Amino acid sequence: MSLIDDVKVALRVTTDAFDPEVEMLVEAALRDLERVGIPGELLVDGPTDPLVRAAVCMYAKAHFGFDNSEAPRFDESYRQIVKDVLNSPTTYSAPSLVGSPAVPEMETL
Repeated sequence: MSLIDDVKVALRVTTDAFDPEVEMLVEAALRDLERVGIPGELLVDGPTDPLVRAAVCMYAKAHFGFDNSEAPRFDESYRQIVKDVLNSPTTYSAPSLVGSPAVPEMETL
């Protein structure tokens, strides 16, 4: 299943009418993951890593639609997954991350 399809399932979207918004949210999530230091090789070619896919789904759930009372909870889940990945250097390491702080300050997430 493609990442877009996974996100649509997570959002409970059954129509293609929201595809442009879903695609934009997936791209925004991937750029944000890259921005905070997730290794690029985990983000390319339709990411297969389950934590990266879960993070993208949580990002989309936090930002999809206008009236989303659960957005803060999904955003916190997204941030926690990002922290978990960044704190697992033996599993999620990249040469550019060696010797750098594992978790950026919360304001940068």
